Amino acid sequence: MEEKTAKSKKETATEEMVNPLRNERVYVRFIPHKDNGLPKDHVLSGAKADGAYDSFVVPVLRSTGRYKNVLTNNEKDYLEKALGLDNGALSVYKTENNYWENYRVVIQNAKEGMYLDLSDPEDFIKYKVLLANTEYIAPSVQERMDRPKATYKYELVRTTEETNLASAKVDARKASYKEFDKIDGNFDTMRVLVELMDGRPYASNTSIEFFRNRIDSLIQADPKAFLREVTDQYLHAKVLLRRGTEVGVINKRGDYYFLKDNTPLCESGENPTLSIAARYINLPSHQDIKFLLESEIAKKKGK
Repeated sequence: MEEKTAKSKKETATEEMVNPLRNERVYVRFIPHKDNGLPKDHVLSGAKADGAYDSFVVPVLRSTGRYKNVLTNNEKDYLEKALGLDNGALSVYKTENNYWENYRVVIQNAKEGMYLDLSDPEDFIKYKVLLANTEYIAPSVQERMDRPKATYKYELVRTTEETNLASAKVDARKASYKEFDKIDGNFDTMRVLVELMDGRPYASNTSIEFFRNRIDSLIQADPKAFLREVTDQYLHAKVLLRRGTEVGVINKRGDYYFLKDNTPLCESGENPTLSIAARYINLPSHQDIKFLLESEIAKKKGK
């Protein structure tokens, strides 16, 4: 009778705690590296052999030499009860029989990844350990896209996130084509956009059809990046600088822009890079420089 009462109290205590588990599945997805140049169906594609496995442990903090706390205090309390462990069993501070000492999250087939059920206590712990491996595991697809790391091996994918990202990409693509329509046929603007996104210059005799097709490819590949560039408030100024350099009314040395008298196109203490120079000539106090450049470029173009 006493044993039954003790068990009942334990279950009640577990129920009264804040339950961190949730009805959600997370896919631990392998991020292939594209630098090995192998086809997708090759056994070593993505810089990982077919059937290879990965394992992750709880990181150790350099500052203290102790394991990183992958669980909150509330999570520890609940999971200890749920898993039938002694009080304090999940503490990272234990000097003997430390739960985390030999703990590993093993992904048996790296390329296939694995699913975690966050309503299951053991899977929830695996999820939290993976989240703690910030150098190798992207906490979400969005985070990996916004702040990519060369060291990322996997990303944690939620079902709703994939759907939302796909929808956002469609919206961005629609908006990109709408903006593209506004500049389609403007050779200089199209060329600067492609140069900015490709990170390389193109000759003035490159066909406008090339830029049109290239922009279409860029929108398909990353509509958000194109949208950022085409709606940049300094895009016109960047086009002006590009044309000015080409016709000789602006001097460009390395990545820096100067007027013909070698005055740098920036404020004191700045470097006249393309972005800084574009902002500089766009300032109300420097409209005289901008108008002069536009006039000089128009004269050169008319000759």
